[in-house]
Amino acid sequence: MSKRGLEGDTAGAPSIAPKRARAYTPPRAPTLDGWLKPDAPPPLLAASPHLHDQDSTFISFTLSFEPPSHVRTVAALTKEAKRIVRELDVVRLVGEELLARNEGAFQAGEGRAPGRSKGKERASEPTCRMWAARVVGLNEGKNGTGGEGDYQLLEAFDDDGEKFGGERLLRVLQEQSAVDVITICVRWFGGSMLGPARFQHISITAKDSLKELQTLVTRRDLRADLDRLDDEIAAMRATLAPPGSPLRSVEDGAVSSQKSTDGGSKGKYNDIDDVLRLQRLRQAREKTKANLESRVGWVGLDQSRAEDAAAAAARAPAASRQ
Repeated sequence: MSKRGLEGDTAGAPSIAPKRARAYTPPRAPTLDGWLKPDAPPPLLAASPHLHDQDSTFISFTLSFEPPSHVRTVAALTKEAKRIVRELDVVRLVGEELLARNEGAFQAGEGRAPGRSKGKERASEPTCRMWAARVVGLNEGKNGTGGEGDYQLLEAFDDDGEKFGGERLLRVLQEQSAVDVITICVRWFGGSMLGPARFQHISITAKDSLKELQTLVTRRDLRADLDRLDDEIAAMRATLAPPGSPLRSVEDGAVSSQKSTDGGSKGKYNDIDDVLRLQRLRQAREKTKANLESRVGWVGLDQSRAEDAAAAAARAPAASRQ
């Protein structure tokens, strides 16, 4: 049993970094599902603020995770999750910041490791990487076309030496009704026993990273909605003012004005982080779309009437010659 699993209740007041959670986009691992779905959005990764208690430091990362089609058992999920946890480059993501703040395990020195050159320290690898995953995957023998019965909820966790740590992470995911995510809590252990307080640190950082990931997902979905609405609006404007139409210059002016305001290309909303602003933009685009839909409907009705009139006019001479 690990030394951390025998901790007594000796924790002091923890210190939480006064910074908001950080967001990262990890590289996508080469998988069959990734090759089959090249246009699928990349996974999102959010990190909690770091939490220091005595000579220990805790950080949680939550990764959006849509399981590959072969993940249909807890064993398969565990294998895939362990690969992801192993490949997460914690030192690259937060090492410099932790060294600069010089708190917790990094103040006492346990979080520091000799660098490649003299006098150049680097952050050490965390002492443990406890994790929990909760995903919706396919049942054996199913392909997803048979409705809800084709799917199952899969859960897995690992303590990595931090006794009951992974189990506590899974409980957080269950309480937050989180699915298609992997949460990884890393700890740099400096030697002082924290006792049951460590479970509170695990829960706090895990919830923070989950909350930040939800914000990232909301932003991504809003940006995708805006791009889709812009495409639909452009298509309807083209219908209302086809090439050669007197209204074309007017519609072109409206489109160019919108492009100059919003950036004029896919991804033009990527620099907007304010969720409320993105929501207001979506509402404005939806109103524009609704207005154009009504105009397109009237244009279609007018075209249909004109076609009927032309057909009737073509039949009239033939009838008069009979």
